[in-house]
Amino acid sequence: MKGRFRFRVLGSGSTGNATLVEAGRTRVLIDAGLGPRILAERLQDAGVDPASLDAVLLSHEHNDHAKGAVAFAKKWGPRIACSAGTARALGLAAEAIPGWDPVGPGAALAVGEVVIEAVALPHDAAQPLAFVVRHAGRAFGHATDFGHWTRPLVDAFRACDALLVESNYDPGMLKAGPYPWSLKERILSPRGHVSNADVGRFLADGLGERCRSVVLAHLSQQNNHPELAWQVAETALARRGRSEVELHVLTADGGGAWHRLADAEPEPARAHEQLRLF
Repeated sequence: MKGRFRFRVLGSGSTGNATLVEAGRTRVLIDAGLGPRILAERLQDAGVDPASLDAVLLSHEHNDHAKGAVAFAKKWGPRIACSAGTARALGLAAEAIPGWDPVGPGAALAVGEVVIEAVALPHDAAQPLAFVVRHAGRAFGHATDFGHWTRPLVDAFRACDALLVESNYDPGMLKAGPYPWSLKERILSPRGHVSNADVGRFLADGLGERCRSVVLAHLSQQNNHPELAWQVAETALARRGRSEVELHVLTADGGGAWHRLADAEPEPARAHEQLRLF
């Protein structure tokens, strides 16, 4: 019998990002962009003892993804796993943490009952990563803070049963909004963030057949609305004829819901299939 495999978002957006993944008896946290006290409280609200975490995976060093990692690890004991570039940017070598496990593209990391695979992301950080967490024949893909969809990321996510991806901004709102132009250029750049339209193109042309759940995360509070992100994604899924895919849009606190990975049949091989946009 396959073990339980589910995830719950504890925080999403510029105020702090963290996603709890539970697979069998293993628990890992993807990103720790909230203070250690808030992280512990939200874990306890989810019925999870903070001391039961096996690892904290960090996608990159930016404050809204990593600010609570070191203090949380020191207090509750999980090891930190991240790229070498992220470790250097955070100065982990100088911290008295329980341990650091390097993770990067091309090398899987086993943590308890899960296997973690990393994918390089185009973002303005030291060595940012997306993650695919595998357990009992199923896979969960997680990617926030990236400027465009790359072939390796699309290929990795095609084999996932559930996805959490950022849908950061609406281009019209961003361009007309109050941010200085230098910040707008950063967000719009190939190493910035992806828009609702970018996610819509992926859902229409790149989503794997076995995926049954898509969670839209890291929405900008200034340059997006949940209804806009939902509408673009829902239209893309409808165009693809994917009515079976559950679509969720997150609030800043994650919404307090568990998302379970349903069993999925392996994706059939398709001869000569090509993606049009990636």
